[in-house]
Amino acid sequence: MTLQRSFIATAIAVFAFSSNAMALDAKSELQELLAPISTLQAEFQQHVLDANGDLVQELKGALALARPNKFYWHSDAPDELILVADGQAVYYYDPFVEQVTISAQSEAANQSPFLLLLDAEASAWADYAVSNEGLSFQLQPTANVTQQQSLQVNFVAKEEQPAQLNELILDDGQGQITRIQLRDVKTNVALPYTTFSFQIPENAVVDDQRSTQ
Repeated sequence: MTLQRSFIATAIAVFAFSSNAMALDAKSELQELLAPISTLQAEFQQHVLDANGDLVQELKGALALARPNKFYWHSDAPDELILVADGQAVYYYDPFVEQVTISAQSEAANQSPFLLLLDAEASAWADYAVSNEGLSFQLQPTANVTQQQSLQVNFVAKEEQPAQLNELILDDGQGQITRIQLRDVKTNVALPYTTFSFQIPENAVVDDQRSTQ
């Protein structure tokens, strides 16, 4: 191997190592920012944009999470939807059609990077490369992952306080962008157990997609 080829090979190896180290550092930094959050509740406003940047949906409502593994989302009418993750299953309820879809939470976490925020130990973290610019973190799926959703997680600095989660931007991989802005954020306050317990309405149609094996 010539000196020039040896130099190029060494440079490529160093660059690859540096890129991996930066990704690991960004992932660790994101997890460190999430680690102090045991619970979070907030009001949200959601905007969905199509591939042309046109607004196709606007929602508002309330959400809550308890780490690890519990999540609650309730958007207001006229587009009312309820999503509850209780640590074992995810319940998605559409009151308009009176239907509940149930999926195993472990499978749901593999399908959406959003649920990774609930659990630092989730195996699906390995499916995403994490980079950041300051307090803005980007989770991009690796090449070997069939699910191509990416997620941007934005924090805002607080004087003499930990940085606060204030925005989530989800890209479905097909050009649709969902932007979720948080306000009136409260962290580490006690939340009732019932917040993350979903009771199936009596007249609802149930689509249980959990594996029977």
